[in-house]
Parts: sequence; C-alpha cells; structure tokens
Amino acid sequence: MNIPFTNHLPSEGADRRPPRSVLVIEAPEAMPLIEALEPRPQVMAVRFAHLSRMLLEKLDPDCIALPLLRPGFDALHVIDRLMELGYRGHICAVSPPLPDQTMVEAELRAAAPGVTVRLIITG
Repeated sequence: MNIPFTNHLPSEGADRRPPRSVLVIEAPEAMPLIEALEPRPQVMAVRFAHLSRMLLEKLDPDCIALPLLRPGFDALHVIDRLMELGYRGHICAVSPPLPDQTMVEAELRAAAPGVTVRLIITG
C-alpha cells in the first residue's frame, strides 16, 4: 500500500502544508514522494556519516527522511544520533512493506520521545 507522503510530513496549522525543507539521509526512495508535494520543499541530501550538529543548525530542516534499513546502519541508529544532536523536528522513516508496520513504527517512536516519527511504506 502506497501512503501519500503528505500524510506523514509536518503540518503548519490545520491546512497541512508540506514542509519548507526536508533533509534526506541516504533515502533516495523518498525523493518521488517529496517531489510530488506542492509547493515542493527545499531538499538537501546527506550521508549518515556526515550528520552533525553544525549541519543540522545550518540546514534547519522541518523534516528528516531516512531509510528503515541500509547496509551499516538502520533508522534506530540515525534516530539515536539525531536525538544526541538535539534535533526535535519531524522524522519520516521510509520502508518497503513490512509484516508488522505498527510494531516497527512504535519502536521508532519510542526511540525519539517528544518527536514526531512516522513510518512511510512505499511500493
């Protein structure tokens, strides 16, 4: 089931406008979803290894899109790092279909108290 990205991105008030900026961390599968947004947000891409406090402060993203799994790291690694760096915006983890997406989303949310974390299923 393909869920529209707009249902998972931060909203500004009740009109649910898309974010003005999205930081994509090694998740090219998020790009078609982001490109479908109107107005299209500014998109910046970075490797997980380059994620730093200075980068987050400079880019100031409304939302961070990241993969659920990648060789060498997973969404929990990235979320832990984002929490260490003080990020408090929205996080969208992108994944292919899963047997129990509710359980996975709950685990991701538990790793980031006080932050909106959503799992977006693609494909």
